[in-house]
Amino acid sequence: MISSKQGARSLTAFIVTWSFLVLTVSGIVLYIVPQGRVAYWVDWSLLGLEKTHWANVHMMFGGVFIAMGILHLYFNWKPFKKYLAARVSGHLEVTRELVASVVISLLIIVGAIADIPPVSWVFDLNEKVKAAWVTSPQYEPPFGHAEEVSLKTLAKRTDLDLPAAVQTLRAQGIKFQDASDSIKSIAVANNMNPMQVYALISDLKKPGSEPVAGEELTAEQVEERFSGTGLGSKSLADLCQSLNLELSLAQARLQRAGVTAQPEERLRPIADRYQVSPIDILKVILVDSYRLAR
Repeated sequence: MISSKQGARSLTAFIVTWSFLVLTVSGIVLYIVPQGRVAYWVDWSLLGLEKTHWANVHMMFGGVFIAMGILHLYFNWKPFKKYLAARVSGHLEVTRELVASVVISLLIIVGAIADIPPVSWVFDLNEKVKAAWVTSPQYEPPFGHAEEVSLKTLAKRTDLDLPAAVQTLRAQGIKFQDASDSIKSIAVANNMNPMQVYALISDLKKPGSEPVAGEELTAEQVEERFSGTGLGSKSLADLCQSLNLELSLAQARLQRAGVTAQPEERLRPIADRYQVSPIDILKVILVDSYRLAR
């Protein structure tokens, strides 16, 4: 038990220290963890903790750090107040270091909001580190949080032959009750991850659901196929590479729609610049007749 104010101060100091250490570790982990859609799709974990666990730990210790900081100020209020009084009575001196710290802090805030260098380099590195986990197209789910939907819904949204998918899974010894089971629950019940479950049935497309060579997608098909796949975090060059599309063709279509974009630019800032969504930018690239409504 804490029997003195000094003991409470020591406890507060220790908790602040541990909070700082936990926040440092969890912050680094969350910086390098795969994008959420990928992490949940492949059932990613580190030290036995999933991404959600790391995020929860980071959030809770952030709150603890703030609370202990306030408590620390409370325990040291008298010397803090005395220090302020001495400064005010002695005319608070505005030093170059104080001005520089304020200016640097404001520049970081503006850079983060406007997504401009050198602050944007931190975000770019973050995207590259997260994207490095995706070493195969299978690591990308067909749409965001696909692991949460039922097998029936997954088949509908990805044009899979549901009866064939059910038959294939049962033939592979995959245990589940019926097509209303979620992909996540099927994966957990069979000691797999959602990606592995989907890989068993991903080629069971309904006849006529795949576009023939040279056939362009409609705007509705682009919406269905690419919504929730993390378009905003991809650069224009990387997007074209993943779609096996000529970068020059993509830029030409964007230019015709009044959109200027550099190969290394991410779709989110491009879309924000023209007050549209990343999926709208993709529609311009993939649908020759599509025009932005602005």
